[in-house]
Amino acid sequence: MTDLEQGADEHGVEVEPGARRRRRNPVRWAVVSVALALIVGWAIVAGQRLGQDPSVVRSPLLGKPAPAFDLPGLEGERVASRDFAGGIYIVNFWASWCVPCREEAPHLRAFYERWGPEGIGMVGIVYNDTEDKARAFRDEFGLTFPQAMDPGGRTALDFGVFGIPETYVVDGRGVVMAKLIGAVGPTTLDQVVTQVLQGETFSSKNDQYRTGPGDGGSP
Repeated sequence: MTDLEQGADEHGVEVEPGARRRRRNPVRWAVVSVALALIVGWAIVAGQRLGQDPSVVRSPLLGKPAPAFDLPGLEGERVASRDFAGGIYIVNFWASWCVPCREEAPHLRAFYERWGPEGIGMVGIVYNDTEDKARAFRDEFGLTFPQAMDPGGRTALDFGVFGIPETYVVDGRGVVMAKLIGAVGPTTLDQVVTQVLQGETFSSKNDQYRTGPGDGGSP
């Protein structure tokens, strides 16, 4: 019997039983390595895109009634969906610790200053944050539209929030017409609201908008 048959490798070095058999499966390890690389790569890309690739996306809520809510405001008042009945309104989910939320805050403030006098409503719903930090954020950016806490995150669940910021556009019938993920740009909401006013139905062609630079959509 040769050394190889007795457990030595081709260089005469003793190996553990089964080691030579394990080396006979390079294809299996190559497949496992490729799969792991794909999973890690997907996770990295997904992490980079979360909150940083703003776009109007498909949602099960599109074309359906917006979830009703009745939440405590930052100053002890109640903020409810019925307050906006009959008109177009924007629902924005945000938190003070969210970097993209800070990026979009000036754009939301400017949008509301332009469109609030035209009857367009807007409400911010605080996601997984404290009242004190939410108030400080609101005051820092001079946000004048209503802000509400979401105890237990129930309203976020009802809307299907996956990652903040997320923004929903609801028409005068109370139907969700658009869902935007990521920080909105300077004129993103202007374009969406204008088309909603014109009767466009985003539930049927919602993928046409992209709010990131250089991607063929609104600036």
